[in-house]
Amino acid sequence: MLETILPLADNMPVFIPGIVLLGVFIGFLTGLFGVGGGFLLTPALNIIFGIPYPIAVGSDLLQIFCTGTVSAFKHWKRKNVDLRLAAILAISAVAGAEAGKRLMLLLKEGGGDTVLTINLFSQEHSLLKLTLDILFLVLLGGVMLTILNEKPDAKTGETKTNISKWLHGLKLSPLVSLPASGLSALTCWAPISIGFLVGIVTGLMGVGGGFIMFPVLVYVIGVPTSIAVGTSAFQILFASGYGAFAHFGAGHVELKLVAMLLTGSMVGVQIGVYASDRLGNKNIRKYFSFVIGLAILMIIYSLIKNLFF
Repeated sequence: MLETILPLADNMPVFIPGIVLLGVFIGFLTGLFGVGGGFLLTPALNIIFGIPYPIAVGSDLLQIFCTGTVSAFKHWKRKNVDLRLAAILAISAVAGAEAGKRLMLLLKEGGGDTVLTINLFSQEHSLLKLTLDILFLVLLGGVMLTILNEKPDAKTGETKTNISKWLHGLKLSPLVSLPASGLSALTCWAPISIGFLVGIVTGLMGVGGGFIMFPVLVYVIGVPTSIAVGTSAFQILFASGYGAFAHFGAGHVELKLVAMLLTGSMVGVQIGVYASDRLGNKNIRKYFSFVIGLAILMIIYSLIKNLFF
């Protein structure tokens, strides 16, 4: 019996080994980059396994929360977490996650009981699915271009951008000291705004937000890569935990699917954290761009298939 039925997904069958292997890969990404892996997991569940986006989003968030707990703890033990920065990001991300969940429900049904659709190329398409595919493509593309165009320091392997330099010089009160990140004074409005926006992405797209949070911490706030990985992993717990709770109430969490994903991801996260300790900062960012590219190709395939075939 290599298949099982998912009741919340209209009793559709799924291939158990395939889901478990996907969980291993996502867990590896969580440990290596400090991301939840939802930027790959949510579209993969929908595109490869045919699971409806609302179920993929809700189940993904619960899996991210469980796997992220292990990853965050291991990075905390290695002193790779800026707890003060993570707390600011987490509080604002929870508010954003609620806004994102409400936006997803609006795109799904427009506040009513009928699924919203849009007519393109003489076919009806789900407004929610089309919107999420395009958002994934735009956000992932922006992250990948940023990483590929970076100019790291030859000695440290870190990179300083004009926007991070500008933020470091901005003395807009209140200011916060982040010694773990090497920042003596940073305006609180920067992490508050970033946390809220990443929270919206979490609630809307079913991702922990790490695929945005990690590069934003490095390129916008100017946090060292190793600290950005651990802090991003820690922040994911709060955003994904609240998002999972909200989607559970909406009936979007398929526990059987979560269990299969966790079986694999708990193994993968151990391998990822081990690898993270042994790769240089520049290499971590470079490999992250490769994974982003994989997700982009998957989204492009989904858009072409849905719009033209």
